[in-house]
Amino acid sequence: MKVVQMSEVILRRWIVVSRTALSRTIIGALICMAALWCTAGCGEVGQVHPGVGIVDTQPKIDMAFMLRYSLQTMSSRYMPLIRYLSRETGCDVRYISAIGYPGFLSAVEQADADFAFVNPLAYVMLHKTQGAYPLVMTEDPDFAGGPPRATYRGVILARADSGIGSIADLRGNIIAAGPQMAIAGRVAPQALCRRAGVDVTRQATVVGCPTQEDVLKRLQGSRADAGFVREDIWREAVGGGPTGTELIPIAYTEAYPGWCACVMGDTAPAVAQMVKRALLELDWDNPNHKTILRATGLRGFVEASDEQYNVVRRLLDELGIPY
Repeated sequence: MKVVQMSEVILRRWIVVSRTALSRTIIGALICMAALWCTAGCGEVGQVHPGVGIVDTQPKIDMAFMLRYSLQTMSSRYMPLIRYLSRETGCDVRYISAIGYPGFLSAVEQADADFAFVNPLAYVMLHKTQGAYPLVMTEDPDFAGGPPRATYRGVILARADSGIGSIADLRGNIIAAGPQMAIAGRVAPQALCRRAGVDVTRQATVVGCPTQEDVLKRLQGSRADAGFVREDIWREAVGGGPTGTELIPIAYTEAYPGWCACVMGDTAPAVAQMVKRALLELDWDNPNHKTILRATGLRGFVEASDEQYNVVRRLLDELGIPY
């Protein structure tokens, strides 16, 4: 996506100026360092000025993060990971986000991002439009106490006082749902309801929320009878202490592949491998790494392939959603 270039003429002039002050050994070392730096492929570097030298030389990597939580929560959760990647790659990894789901894909394109941290639906879209491919998949903690999971699912919740006990009871009620690009918070529960004979878009009132945290807030505030949300977000909220109104699960979706860190098709492969290696090396048993992972709410990252996301493509086809 960004190709590091250095003018041969400028490099020669720099060497000529340096020759009067440096030994041939040091000059040779500088040439080797320059060559390695120019081929590293981390991204665009600062300007080169003849006779002055190189300024702002740290290579740049632009990484876009899809909203998984509110904007405030996102910053606190993912900045430790950004700093870690900057240290491990030697590049200036820059955080890019968007106000909400609807503007995310445009933000990736406008920022000319190198990498993106996205949900499965956004990934299959970026694969088609940007030639993106997955580097790693997220591993989430298992709330039942089992091993970490590289999949997640959605849950249909109902207020305990709503009288809703099944999908059939959703008819005529107000349902809070995540953004239209949310797999577990909207798309998968909607498909689950349709298979059970309930078209919630026609037989209920679906109210879209900016984030899935907002779905829970709407339920707690008695502004919805039921809600679609990621299971882990609901369980995390319940595990955080008393939440007021009791919410009961009435159905779960099938499991889908986790979020992934994907790389755009025209990003240098060497840079992609460098970022992938850094993510896979995060180890829960390492105290420093554990702090970074705990902030993100993840247990780690695992290998991923494009084929694992075919189940998402089938889901979109089932609902007639273009991608």
